[in-house]
Amino acid sequence: MNREDVTVEPPIVIRAKSPEPDSKPTADLSTTQRPVAWEDDISMNALDELPFENLPSPGKLPKEAFGDELYQSISELLETNSLDQWLDRDTFPIPSLQDREGYYPERPGTWWLSGLRDYIQIMNTAKRRRTKVRSYLDMGCSTGRLIRHFCAQGEVDEVWGSDINERSIRWLQDHLPQNVKPFTSTTIPTLPIPDKSVDAVSAYSVFTHIDAFESAWLAELARVIAARGFAYVTVHNEDTWVGLRDEIDNPENRLVQSMIRLDPETPDKLRKDMPNTRIVYRMTDLGPYRSQVFHSNDYIHRVWGRYFNVSRILPRSHALQALVVLFAK
Repeated sequence: MNREDVTVEPPIVIRAKSPEPDSKPTADLSTTQRPVAWEDDISMNALDELPFENLPSPGKLPKEAFGDELYQSISELLETNSLDQWLDRDTFPIPSLQDREGYYPERPGTWWLSGLRDYIQIMNTAKRRRTKVRSYLDMGCSTGRLIRHFCAQGEVDEVWGSDINERSIRWLQDHLPQNVKPFTSTTIPTLPIPDKSVDAVSAYSVFTHIDAFESAWLAELARVIAARGFAYVTVHNEDTWVGLRDEIDNPENRLVQSMIRLDPETPDKLRKDMPNTRIVYRMTDLGPYRSQVFHSNDYIHRVWGRYFNVSRILPRSHALQALVVLFAK
């Protein structure tokens, strides 16, 4: 198919309305009032010093802390190792619910299992590509859902972790080994990592929130990935769009409810095909967590394919998010 035969749709940006210049301030200043500290526009908790309240290491958690459904889904990935062997090698504490961003409130062990699943999948890709993972980067690492497994289970010399939340970076510094190099990133695209030095990169639930400077972030990732390296990146794509149709009336689904608050026509739009482009739902102009972003598969191939070889797009591989597997060019 020739490039001329493809209809290229312009990006779609849906954003919260700013007040008119002469209008009076409203009671809700959440979309108009600047933070007290300048760094809170591009990062979070820069001066955090509150103590951590951790849970025990995964091997000491009660059985009910692990979800049977997720365990069954990864059991075939465990190969000859029993789950107990994986648990015994991880002696690091589990972060509190607050410090794992509210995921799996009643099942902290399931949070741990989700990281183990993604670790095994990444290392299996490395084996298939015959890539020796000596250096690894998790972009948007939080408190190490994934990084901890590269420390406990693997033999990776250098583990990088970046996150806009300084508190998460401090947790990693306090609880994980010296070969982990966590750093606070910002919404400004830059990675303080040498060129072509990272063998594997992951970015789970990161590009789903990058509204501005996406191409610069792609270029940064392409810069640091080694010649035989690869990346695992999740996105909201057409399959996510279809999956949200069943969630329109679910008040617990934060993604679809945030979209509806911003654009009341969202339910009608979700019932139609997703536009073949990139869609940005920008909730506010303040702070680092501003947006929900959707990418069509064609957009991934057409735009991301300039920086990487797009190997696969796997639908609903990370909850409703699609997993994009990228190889270095």
